[in-house]
Amino acid sequence: MTESDTGVMIFGGEGGDEVSLLEILDHVLNSGVVIHGTIIISLAGVDLIYLGLNVILTGIETVRRSNENKSLQQPKSVARPCEGR
Repeated sequence: MTESDTGVMIFGGEGGDEVSLLEILDHVLNSGVVIHGTIIISLAGVDLIYLGLNVILTGIETVRRSNENKSLQQPKSVARPCEGR
């Protein structure tokens, strides 16, 4: 299991690398995983059914930390009195 500079986790690849279920679960809960898929059912070249799937799997604590970090980075708005003309 290797991790690239972009934070993408790569599982498998080399024959000697074995990834345990615990490592995968730890990565999913701490970093999150996005699953994207598409299924198209067609008959005689005509698309009949299109199914799109977008799923984000992550731990609750990871989401809370992410929301806290975003709220700290956003500038606070300051109310200013309106100037009359």
